[in-house]
Amino acid sequence: MTDGSGVHDLRSALELLRRHPGQLLETSHPVDPSGELAGVYKRIGAGGTVERPTRLGPAMLFESVIGYPGARVLVGLMASRERVGLLLDSPPRRLTQRMAAAIDDAIAPIEVAADIPPCREVVHRADDPGFDLRKILPAPTNTDQDAGPYFCLGLVLSSDPEAGTDVTIHRLCVQGPDRMTIFFAPGRHIDEFRKKAEAQGRPLAVSVNMGLDPAIHIGACFEAPTTPYGYDELHIAGGLRGRPVELTDCLTVPQRAIAAAEVVIEGMILPNVREAADQNTRTGHAMPEFPGYTSTPAPSPRT
Repeated sequence: MTDGSGVHDLRSALELLRRHPGQLLETSHPVDPSGELAGVYKRIGAGGTVERPTRLGPAMLFESVIGYPGARVLVGLMASRERVGLLLDSPPRRLTQRMAAAIDDAIAPIEVAADIPPCREVVHRADDPGFDLRKILPAPTNTDQDAGPYFCLGLVLSSDPEAGTDVTIHRLCVQGPDRMTIFFAPGRHIDEFRKKAEAQGRPLAVSVNMGLDPAIHIGACFEAPTTPYGYDELHIAGGLRGRPVELTDCLTVPQRAIAAAEVVIEGMILPNVREAADQNTRTGHAMPEFPGYTSTPAPSPRT
């Protein structure tokens, strides 16, 4: 099955939404990533799984983020079935069948050897003088109880010599110029990779991929038993789109990344290192969960 939407990365996804009135709102009004991003969007388009004082509206692209010249933040890309239907070239009522077909039509990812894939157009290295992740990328803080600024839709890609490759979405709290903590819910496959590497006393190389074709994020949300341990969910993303996901080698760690990602963070999950997400704020909380409550900052591995 070939996807007829013409979407193959985030930029083409946004172009598609621009052709459909009411699906994308773009603003150049300056917005603060601490509190304001969430505060504005909850009045514009945030949906949710529990009742809240919000309405279901468009995705929103903030083009002027205070303190981050040139950076843009996209919110709500997959917050409605109608919008996901557009992005996957499917009637909203047929999305369940569309997902099921992608399992049968799975396509394996491929590696590309482009000299400069899109994810490498601009490169910042941690050993560059003055490197500070906190000044390069805007990680939003959504409430005054958040443990810190979080990347919430970072697709973490890692691999195990025996099990293969896995991709899952994990929250990452930015802790310093080149440090983040990562939260693993019980049973997540990359956490199993981490445990195995930790038992051998070695770090686990990962890439954090952001700004992707939405089919990749959707495919990553398939779980066992559909995607058992050792199954690479990028196959389902390929099935959803009708073309393989393209990968490229990382520059600083022995891992791969999504070639068309807008942002890639390369790093290592360190063995036997645990840190509280709220180590810099001592709020006693992590961040809001999708069911509507605020979780506690359990000690997390560091990357």
